[in-house]
Amino acid sequence: MSLTELVNKIGYTKGYVSAVETGLSRATPAFLKAYERALELAPGSLAAFETGQVTNVSSVLATVQTGFGPSHNLEVVAAKPLSGRSTNGAVIEGVQSLLLQAIALVTAAAQHTPLPGAEIIVTFQSEHDPLTIYPDLAPTWRAALRQALNAGWNIVHLWRLHGATDRRFALIIKMLSMLGYRGQYLPYIFPPHIAPVVSTDLLIVPGQGALSMFGSRQARHVDTGFFFPADSSHFSMLSQYASTMRDQTQPLLEVFSERSLDFKTATLHIEAEPGDQLLLKEGLALQVMPTAVRAAYIERILQTETSRSEQEQISLRLWCQTLLEYHARGVLMFENYLRDGVYTARHIVAKSALEALFQRGELPVDDWLRNEANSQLTPEEVVLWVRHVIYLLENFPTYHLGLVDSLEDNLIPVYWKVEGRQTIILESWQQHDAASSKRDNVNILLHDPAIAKSFRDHFLAFWDGLPTEQVDKQAVIAWLNAQIVTLD
Repeated sequence: MSLTELVNKIGYTKGYVSAVETGLSRATPAFLKAYERALELAPGSLAAFETGQVTNVSSVLATVQTGFGPSHNLEVVAAKPLSGRSTNGAVIEGVQSLLLQAIALVTAAAQHTPLPGAEIIVTFQSEHDPLTIYPDLAPTWRAALRQALNAGWNIVHLWRLHGATDRRFALIIKMLSMLGYRGQYLPYIFPPHIAPVVSTDLLIVPGQGALSMFGSRQARHVDTGFFFPADSSHFSMLSQYASTMRDQTQPLLEVFSERSLDFKTATLHIEAEPGDQLLLKEGLALQVMPTAVRAAYIERILQTETSRSEQEQISLRLWCQTLLEYHARGVLMFENYLRDGVYTARHIVAKSALEALFQRGELPVDDWLRNEANSQLTPEEVVLWVRHVIYLLENFPTYHLGLVDSLEDNLIPVYWKVEGRQTIILESWQQHDAASSKRDNVNILLHDPAIAKSFRDHFLAFWDGLPTEQVDKQAVIAWLNAQIVTLD
């Protein structure tokens, strides 16, 4: 039965029928009764919709709407367990059913250690992410991905950036929860000129199967799919197709380990690029810390007696020496940047972190030496650092500091900086709890003008919304001087 024939039988428009089938609209009792009569179903067969147990009816219509009946040896599924299926595949109807099936595939893979080189590949190309249709499933989907990552799976995610800058900003923030596990999360983006005519997406899970998804009733998001098990010829072809799609993309993130000196090298090159600098973090930037202060507490750390072996002590000293050299270069580059006066530097930091600095000498969270013994600054070192910040504020018109009581919850645990026109630097760390104990801290670089613009727009909107007393130079300097008085 075609959609047109069904519409004629039940007396509703095609748009309304499609919306109900994909879960975008709620089915009325009258609609459900007409639906049952048209399909010659027993009265009450769709009663679950009235109780909220089911949210779309598309799986009921799978064989009727698509024409794939038993003669095609495809079974109708709605995220059933993966065992006991036909070896030829299955038809899956409806956004919710597709998402549940995708979750089931990834969750099943997470129960097994991946073979060397095996990768889970998923694409999100639709104008509307299917998770926006069923947002309640988004946490479950991301939890399944994290479970697979923790099991050692690499996950390749092919994205197409749609929508406003706020959506792109939120997308990057969500990606951060996927980083730092045994397996690597590898997002790629399609160039904007390579666009699908209709929504079409893939999920490839080695050892479990492939899910080919597309928009059958509209072009904005996927609503139908074919499932093929891993031992089918379809799986091999779809895997090759996914590889071809990947060849058209470019990596979205560069990920570095927490204490990677390669990351420091990369950031120094980036900071030399022209453009404004926008920084949001919980404490003062290390690039405004005098090198003498950094050298003093590094030497104090190295002189502290610990259980480190002689070789470990030598390695730490060499590493700290290199770190200090990078720091000195960064401080000099930033002061030259301000002296040029061509571009503006705006830093937003939390007062709570500054209070911890004044009261206990605590270093910012992003300082790699923060957790070393005797890393706390002395009152004299704190005063030297803060007076240098005041000097920069008073002498360079293009340097601005905003003080906020606290940062937005969704920006923690992230320190980020927009450099120039196209690069974002992020340093992330985990809260100390059981859920994060399996993850490593990472540093991230993004090189994409569109995403950089979304972060820049978000920052400027945040800055413009701050009260005058939090961004006015004289008010900020007065607050800093008042804190210095407490240490004198």
